[in-house]
Amino acid sequence: MRIGVDATALYGRYGGVEYSLWNLLCALGAENTRDEYRVFIPRDGPPPAQLRAFDARWRFIRLPFRGDEKLRRILWQQTILPSLLKREKCDLLHAPTYVAPLRASLPVVLTVYDLIAIAHPQFATPANRKHYGVMLPQSIARASRIIAPSENVKWEISLRFPDAAKRTRVVPLGVEPIFFGEPSTPALEEVRARYNLPEKYLLFVGNFEPKKNLRNVLRALENLPDAPPLVVAGGMRAWPEYEVGSTPRVHSIGYVARRDLPALYAQCAAFVFPSLAEGFGLPVLEALACGAPVVTSAEVPLPHLGNAAVICDAHSPASIAAAVRGVLGDETERARLKNAGQDYARPYTWRRVACETLAIYREVVAANRGD
Repeated sequence: MRIGVDATALYGRYGGVEYSLWNLLCALGAENTRDEYRVFIPRDGPPPAQLRAFDARWRFIRLPFRGDEKLRRILWQQTILPSLLKREKCDLLHAPTYVAPLRASLPVVLTVYDLIAIAHPQFATPANRKHYGVMLPQSIARASRIIAPSENVKWEISLRFPDAAKRTRVVPLGVEPIFFGEPSTPALEEVRARYNLPEKYLLFVGNFEPKKNLRNVLRALENLPDAPPLVVAGGMRAWPEYEVGSTPRVHSIGYVARRDLPALYAQCAAFVFPSLAEGFGLPVLEALACGAPVVTSAEVPLPHLGNAAVICDAHSPASIAAAVRGVLGDETERARLKNAGQDYARPYTWRRVACETLAIYREVVAANRGD
């Protein structure tokens, strides 16, 4: 089986979707199968040093445009990619970032992380509302199989696109091994010094965008005069009006390298993530794996999450504040949350994601061949 992968999202600073795609590729590469891959990456995609980890079954095809050249990327996907797939003799295409070429002659597996651009347009940029509003429904209609990261996303897809219900499969995302290991004391101290972290702190990780609900976190902080300061890690140019500066109560450290996140999670008094809309909630799972006490919302659709985290009303700063206050004031509950969180996160591995994704590939190719 030869699989084509549209990996043109892999450039610049990665967010959740990009890390999910990269980790899937790495996990597929670690599986000992005879399958071959043709992976299309932008000119400024992963450097050659990173690609050397993949064996001879993998061929990365570097394209003549940068990842941030969005219009060229869209045109390439719809006009040139179908002929490249035919030239490379691929059996299927995995379109892992919401949109697929509509004229491809081979089967397509489409990953849809969420329907936020359609279901919650106020949380999407104008460009994404237009692009996904047009292309996402057509891509879903075109796909042989659709991968959703949660039952909630599958339900939303089925509700809005009933014909897609039987073609949709749920494959929850995974957590990288670095989040399960206990960071060494020197590593913790080095990260603390480099980011000038307070001795005790609350932590928020995410883009500065409306759905992440940072404004209500800051309002909740006003109701917690004795709480430690909030460390804010992240940033996103598309929503400059949501950026925050550093104050005595808020310590903004900007974009954080992936390798530093476990130390940030492991040392926080609580991870605060009361999102207003999520397709999965990967930062919550990462924080749980690191043993951080987590305050989050019901909009994070991880199953039975209330057994391992404290759930608050994301729309209510008072509810967020009460949840944080409860975590900070009860050492017994903090210890319970640490153990429960790590146990909860342990089954979410990228190897499982790779195996379930491979099974979907085989299902699609077999159906296409009439096996």
